[in-house]
This record gives sequence, C-alpha cells and structure tokens, in this order.
Amino acid sequence: MQPSIITDSSGELAQLRHKIRWGEEPDNPLLITYWLAHENQLAEPSRELLRQRYESQFILLLETVVDELVIAQWRCLCLDNIYRPLQSLKHISDSARSDNQIQRLIRELAMQSRYVRHSLCF
Repeated sequence: MQPSIITDSSGELAQLRHKIRWGEEPDNPLLITYWLAHENQLAEPSRELLRQRYESQFILLLETVVDELVIAQWRCLCLDNIYRPLQSLKHISDSARSDNQIQRLIRELAMQSRYVRHSLCF
C-alpha cells in the first residue's frame, strides 16, 4: 500500500509524521521508508540543521516506540527503523561533541526500550 501523494511538500511531511507518530497505517511498513526518503531529499544549508533533522526523526520514532497506546506491531517497526537517523547522524559526525550527542541518543533508546519491552513484540 502506497501513501497518498500530496502536492504540498511541507503539508505532506507533516501528514507523514502524524501517521507515523500515531501508527495510523500499521499495515503499511513502507510508510517509514517513504517518509525518511522524502524528508532526507530536502536540502539543508548547514550541517547543524541536518543534525537537527536526523535527531528529530530519531525522536519521532522513539516517541512512537514508547507510546503504549500505539499498536505494538507499529512500535516494533519503528524500533526496527530507528537506526536509520542514527546512522545518518554518525555519517555526518565531525567532532567529539556530535559523537557524544549520538551516544546520548543511543543511551536514551536503551533506557526507554527497557521500560516498554514487555509491551513490544519480542
């Protein structure tokens, strides 16, 4: 199932984020891939804005993973894909500060996952 095509790019991205955050299309695993690809096509004028984009992607996926009101199947799918913005962050890392930020996100993921692992599909 393909996501509906919307002509307004920023509106489409907002709609995609909403669908992912609330698990509105749990039978559409390609939705996450489509969202990440679509969002990552946007040009950023600076490395810092690019970092913010990837961190925002990570946070959206993490918020979805830990939300027990979202169907477990979708949360597991988000967990399966959360490495993608982390990998993008690692790819553009150019300082100890960026490496520390990545490690902080990984620790946050580990901590949050421990709290919700009973409700995920392990």
